[in-house]
Amino acid sequence: MKVFKAILAQLSFFTIIPTISAPLEEIAEFSFTAPLVVGVFTGVLDFLFLYIFHFFLGNTAFLLLIPFVEIIRGFHHLDGLLDYGDALMVKDYQKRLKVLHDVQTGSGAVGLLLVYVIIFIVATMNLKLSVFILLSAEVLSRASAISILALLPPIEGSFLAKVFYDKLNGKWWKFVLIQVEVFLFSPLPLLLAYFLLTVFFLFLCKTTLRGSSGDYVGFVITLSFPLYLLVAEKLCCQFSILQLLLILH
Repeated sequence: MKVFKAILAQLSFFTIIPTISAPLEEIAEFSFTAPLVVGVFTGVLDFLFLYIFHFFLGNTAFLLLIPFVEIIRGFHHLDGLLDYGDALMVKDYQKRLKVLHDVQTGSGAVGLLLVYVIIFIVATMNLKLSVFILLSAEVLSRASAISILALLPPIEGSFLAKVFYDKLNGKWWKFVLIQVEVFLFSPLPLLLAYFLLTVFFLFLCKTTLRGSSGDYVGFVITLSFPLYLLVAEKLCCQFSILQLLLILH
């Protein structure tokens, strides 16, 4: 019962969907299931939203995917992107950490927000109404974020990152399961994109913050989602393992 509760609580922690609540420690302990549980659920929601509104609005519905995704996430991950954007503008490391936790919004936040919106718009311009494309992007964006929490120690003052790191780091089987979830939803070229993007975000985190934080993984989920959408849309003709299994069945 505890395991089921902690797994179901991933939805209420990472989205605004009201499910079972659980202590942060339990959520972190089973967060290796988040790419699958949260990614699949939100991917299906994204598809249903597009399917319904495409009937009334045509291709305009794809642009509305941007606010819909952020509403489902409760704007929490977007807030991380804004905070990290401001932090990037500061050269001094200690001041950078202070700005990361500051509630003020500066030019760095606005600039990174524009980058995110532009990438998202480009990703939706030729997006096809495919549940597998949306599932892949949702699962992979969360897998990148959870992998970073598992691999990098937390920065000073990041309680969330510390809890997740303590529950994930050194548990090799949890890390492997995260990658298995990615493998199920990705054709080979998308797997390559996942590897390259995750390594890039790891490098960026290590060089700019010297450790993980809740704001940074929010930034990763936010920015990587349209990037994975863009790649998945270009490769939609190729089959993921999950698609092949469904076809063979």
